[in-house]
Amino acid sequence: MNKDHQAYSDFKEGINKGLDIARYTFEENVDKFSLSFSDEAGAVKAKNLQDEFSQLLDEIVLTKKPNCSEECLDGIYMGFEVSKKIFEDFLQEALPVEN
Repeated sequence: MNKDHQAYSDFKEGINKGLDIARYTFEENVDKFSLSFSDEAGAVKAKNLQDEFSQLLDEIVLTKKPNCSEECLDGIYMGFEVSKKIFEDFLQEALPVEN
């Protein structure tokens, strides 16, 4: 396998790991999310929840390990960003903006 293909494979593997880490982080911390702002509009609720989830992921610090290439590490952080976008899209559907 050539070096570029290996780097791409490591990156894709990292994205999948990042998505898994984000999912596990969400599951472990779901009880910490503020769900008690009943007077706030859907957009405000969604923004607050998105900010809380993003902060959780941003606080995760990963270090390069012997079995984790730089490309894999980059992929993990890309997986975090993809997770943030998926969560944002979910919130927009779950908490529609009220007119």
